[in-house]
Order: sequence, then C-alpha cells, then structure tokens
Amino acid sequence: MKNRFYLIAILICLLLASWIWLEQQYEVARQDNYEQLSGLPIYVYVSDSTKVATLMERLSEFPNVSQLHWETGLQAADELVEAYQLSVGKDELFHYRFPSIITINFAPKINSLKEKPAVMKVFEEMQIELSDIDAQSNAWMQIETEIHKMQVRWLSFTVIYAVMMALLFFFIRFSQELRSLMAQKSRQASVADSLRQKTQYQRYTWVMLVLPLLASIGGYFLLHLLKFNTAIIPLWWFVIPAASLLIATIAVSIVLNRFYHNLKLMPDTDHEA
Repeated sequence: MKNRFYLIAILICLLLASWIWLEQQYEVARQDNYEQLSGLPIYVYVSDSTKVATLMERLSEFPNVSQLHWETGLQAADELVEAYQLSVGKDELFHYRFPSIITINFAPKINSLKEKPAVMKVFEEMQIELSDIDAQSNAWMQIETEIHKMQVRWLSFTVIYAVMMALLFFFIRFSQELRSLMAQKSRQASVADSLRQKTQYQRYTWVMLVLPLLASIGGYFLLHLLKFNTAIIPLWWFVIPAASLLIATIAVSIVLNRFYHNLKLMPDTDHEA
C-alpha cells in the first residue's frame, strides 16, 4: 500500500511540475511581447519650444515610462548628417528650424498597455497635432492583439488543466482509500485497526496535498537559485494548482466519510452466514 501511495505522490509531482513548466513557457512568451512593445517608442515632434518643459514634466509622472529623451531639432539633424554622411555643413543647418523631438519608451510590463492611452491624452491636452506624433500604432495593435489571444488561450488551458488535475487527484485518492477500506472491512478489523486506519488516512491526506506542492514549487525556485531558469511566474499563480489539489482533497474527504458511514451501516453478510 505504501509503495502505491508514493507512486501516486510521484505522479502528482510530475503533473504539477509539467504544469509549472508550461506556465513558465507562457510567461516567457508573454514577456517577449512586452519587450517588443518596449522597443517601439513614441516619437513626438514639438515645434513650440515653450511646451517642451511642461510636456517632459507631465510625461515623467507616468510610472511605466521607462525612458524619456529630449533633443533639439538641431541636435537630431546633426546626428542624421553624421550617421548618413550627408554633404551638409553644420553652418547650413542653422538656417533651418527643426522641431524638438521627444522619445518615449515604455517598460516591458502589462501596465504599459493601459498607460499608453493616458500618455496620448496628454498630447491631446497639450494641443499637439496627431500628425506630429509617431505612436507606431499599427505595430502596437498587432502585438496587443497577440497578447490578448495568448491570454484567452492561457485562461482556457488553465481552467481545463486545473479541472482535470482535480478530477485525476480525486479519483486516484478515492480509489486508493476505497481499496484500503474494503480490505479493512473484509478482515473484520478491530477498533484499534480502525483508529490506525483513520490516522494513516489523515497522514496520507496531508502528505499527498503538501508533498507535491512543496516538491514542484520548491524545485522551480531551486532551479532559479541555480540559474537554470528565470522565476517570472507571478506568485499568485501558484494559488491555482494549490487550490485545485485542496478542492479535490476536500471532495475526497467528504465522499469517503459518507462512504465509510454507509459501510458501517451495511450488514456483515459473511458473518451472518
């Protein structure tokens, strides 16, 4: 019986470890999309130099604006001349009036998606024309759509896996304990045997609930400490597998208690015969 129990515990550990690995891959893919958004800055061309200081001050108040860079139009033009080795002298540039350029990069976080519309609202309040803003909206929209699709797939997968995990855990535990109860019933167990069985059941219940969670989650963070992975799974996510096993454990206890109660009320046909 003990060998069977530990084999079940190992199976649950492997299933939880697989779930954690799949969640890790999802988080990596989602973070890659956030990194792509972070690499798509907003360029704002400001012709009125009196607005630059106020605009920079307001933009700096956004917590998810990771980089905020301002350069004069003359500086930008000079950099272009040097980069492309254009045959334009610096003295000639002074004859032209170039707008100042503000470059805005967002942090690679989900909150950046919510913050970008607020940043665009600031431009509207500062009366900056849309033609003077390069928000790279098409590229942003494509990545946002992909992130949304990933979230829908993640939600569907998580719900299905959690339900399947709970059902599998329930039926495996129920089958194991049912075999034990029937074996006890067949050998006319004494009161001491019944108490011993109850104590063993309680111990197995806690071990089966806690051991897989500690082994899989602890293994995940151990690999992080050993630099084999990056712990990017949010801590709240681990509540999901824990809740799945906890619900299944409670369900098993309720069903087994009712079954055990009914079993005691059944007449002992072998003894009567």
